[in-house]
Amino acid sequence: MSEYEEGQLAAGFRSMVLLAALVERGGRPAPVAPTVDLRLGEHEYGWFPVESTGVARRLAVITNQRLIVGSDEYALRSIVQLEPDPAAWTLGVRLRGRAFPLVLRGPWVPWLGVVICSELYGTAFPPPGRSGVTLPAQRRWRSVDPDLGLQRDGVV
Repeated sequence: MSEYEEGQLAAGFRSMVLLAALVERGGRPAPVAPTVDLRLGEHEYGWFPVESTGVARRLAVITNQRLIVGSDEYALRSIVQLEPDPAAWTLGVRLRGRAFPLVLRGPWVPWLGVVICSELYGTAFPPPGRSGVTLPAQRRWRSVDPDLGLQRDGVV
């Protein structure tokens, strides 16, 4: 993903890891000031640029009820399967009534996957049988190395 700055890649990945640890301990994503009109009971968690299948870069907004990508809007309850691939900075989102998955790509997309999973399943990653990829066995996080090796490896 050479079109993004290394700092954005590192920040997005680090945020994913920290949020995953929080969710696995029973925490939830923190709402932010809204950038879109919210519905009753809706909270926004963030907005950031993404690329999606066949479309140039657009803004994505994630709330506890919707995923908004550009002018397209998807109810979280219409998601039938998530296919996270943090190493490739992608998330495949299979939606009810849509033949092909919506594939999102960008430095904050791994974090987005954790937010969606926390809303749908109460976990950081899809439960077994609900994901198109094989995930490592879940473990309880005791602590989080805030460096993640990014400074040691010269990423940041």
